[in-house]
Amino acid sequence: MKLISFLIFAFLCIWGLDSSLVAGADTIGIGDELNSSSNPLVSQGGNFTLGFFTLDNANYSYFGIWYTNDDQARPVWVANPNTPILNNSGVLTIDGTGILKITSGGNTILNISDQVATGNVNATLDDSGNFVLMDETQRRLWESFDHPTNTLLPGMKLGQNIITGQDWCLTSWLSDNDVAFGAFTLNWESQQLVIYRRGEVYWSSGLLRDQSFDFMPALNSGSDMFHYNISYVSNIVERSIIFYAAHQNLPMWILTPNGQILDAANSRSIGPADFCYGYESDNGCANSLVPDCRGHNDRFEQRRGYFVGNSGINDNSSLSLSDCMERKQVVDMVNHCCSYFSTHAFAGLVLLFKDQQA
Repeated sequence: MKLISFLIFAFLCIWGLDSSLVAGADTIGIGDELNSSSNPLVSQGGNFTLGFFTLDNANYSYFGIWYTNDDQARPVWVANPNTPILNNSGVLTIDGTGILKITSGGNTILNISDQVATGNVNATLDDSGNFVLMDETQRRLWESFDHPTNTLLPGMKLGQNIITGQDWCLTSWLSDNDVAFGAFTLNWESQQLVIYRRGEVYWSSGLLRDQSFDFMPALNSGSDMFHYNISYVSNIVERSIIFYAAHQNLPMWILTPNGQILDAANSRSIGPADFCYGYESDNGCANSLVPDCRGHNDRFEQRRGYFVGNSGINDNSSLSLSDCMERKQVVDMVNHCCSYFSTHAFAGLVLLFKDQQA
């Protein structure tokens, strides 16, 4: 009898100390842990999955959300785009003060939320793709929809809360294989979508008319008429835009590293149609200063090869492909009209500037 009691007691103790999550769970609570080898969170209806992931040929991992049925498992939200975790050492947890955080080796890598709370605090992955941290009164302490990365999902906002100053905008990845913040942001202002490149206006959508925009003709057109229901709010509290999708598989708008808005459900760009070179204005692109050596029909191409001759090198790993073209604009207009580049395997660019007079 004593042996049986001991075994039951031991089992209960071991079970009580197990902080791993069961398969199919959609919620994590204080003291629970989620790592790369544990079961990821899955929203109640199965639409979205949340967990750690790695990109191709990378030794770093990230924490994010993706559509469960997306064969490419494209992240729609990333918690730590600028703070990659070496290998698979990351752990998601809620500490005793109610802070949602990522740790590695017992050290805090990133505090995802910053509001201290007491009592029963938990975080739930909704079927909308929103990851919500709430206290025991169901008060929302933090939510991923307030901190978008490069993807807009149905029900997410772009714009600004005028009272709190909360901005909702997308930020592109640095490249297709590097989730660090890139050169482009997508905002909602003056009742139109505006893409900025390194803080300067790059492209504008024009006004919303009949569920489409002046310079987004592919949106809600032809056979795709009214697949997206777009609405906006403009009052003393907030100015924002939101879209919902009807009968679309994996609906999401992605701001790509090259500054385009990708309608992923239909695998096509909905704006801008091409790279903005600075001398177009009839397609939403903003005018900008261009070097004399460039003609209006010149186009920017990515090529592979070797550089011969005198050159200057910039190996800043935070540069994106679009920065190569920009460097053609800002370097000396006479002597450095031609710039060449090659991509690093890990991230960023090496920019090579050849002296045109050499």
